Amino acid sequence: MFISFTAFIPQDTSDDVMDCASKAGASAVYLKDFQVDLPAAVAGERPPMFRQAVVLRGNNIYRFNVCNIQGEAVIRIYDSSRMLLSSYDAASGKEYNPIQFLCNKTGPYNIVITFKEGKEGEAIGIMSHVQK
Repeated sequence: MFISFTAFIPQDTSDDVMDCASKAGASAVYLKDFQVDLPAAVAGERPPMFRQAVVLRGNNIYRFNVCNIQGEAVIRIYDSSRMLLSSYDAASGKEYNPIQFLCNKTGPYNIVITFKEGKEGEAIGIMSHVQK
């Protein structure tokens, strides 16, 4: 009983996290936050990234939003083999915040947060469940 109860205690209830969670919209229920602080990319190497594996349930809608503290964060959702959704379209330069993901299949997904152009940055990412 104790383990199941503690699983639903939020990771951090700081004002910044709760403020960012409130920007997900009225129909969104906060599930998890991702606090990211990455250094700038080193020349010739891949840019630093934050990666968190999560299990999402099929037939559910998830909403992801990001609040920048420093820099411009990009949040992406991957399954085991490909990118499914991104908050930034590099071809058009258009940003989407929040982004919604209709999960069709229960399983593991990776949440990846990077900063544009490999720059240093700090941000808070929020994962929410959208009530149907």
